Amino acid sequence: MTQTSENSVQKNAQNEPQKISVLAKRRDFLRIASGRKKWVSSGMIVQVATSPEHEGSEEGLTAAEDVPDIRPGIRVGYTASKKVGNAVRRNRAKRRLRQVVHQVLATKGLKGHDYVLIARTACLDMSFDQLIRDFSWCLKRLNGTKSPSPRSPASPKGRGKADKPASGRAKR
Repeated sequence: MTQTSENSVQKNAQNEPQKISVLAKRRDFLRIASGRKKWVSSGMIVQVATSPEHEGSEEGLTAAEDVPDIRPGIRVGYTASKKVGNAVRRNRAKRRLRQVVHQVLATKGLKGHDYVLIARTACLDMSFDQLIRDFSWCLKRLNGTKSPSPRSPASPKGRGKADKPASGRAKR
């Protein structure tokens, strides 16, 4: 009986939502942006990078879990530029992104990673369900395996410039 209770505790620990903290330092935003791992959707841009405490390991987990001061988890930052609109519109966009993160990231985010969500103008006009679908899709693409780029030769749709058919006009 103790074995089944231990197994259920392990399963609950794996399915337990991750702790989400908020990024506030500019250097964290710059570090994540310099990682160049991002996915763009119609309502937002999602950038991701490994947390500095976890950068040395392959799986994103190190002995930092043993240190009581460093809590492994997920950290998130929110940005909305002036392109989104005035202060009221920017704050509304960030509030919507916070709610999306609250609903999705705790269960689908990777432990030991930092995320930055950049609001786009369409974020304000989209339905909340569409925002959740967009963010889930971004996470799936960022956390999953790399797919071939559309311009690679392995892709059936991708063609290089040399492979394009000649237009009807001749060069003069």
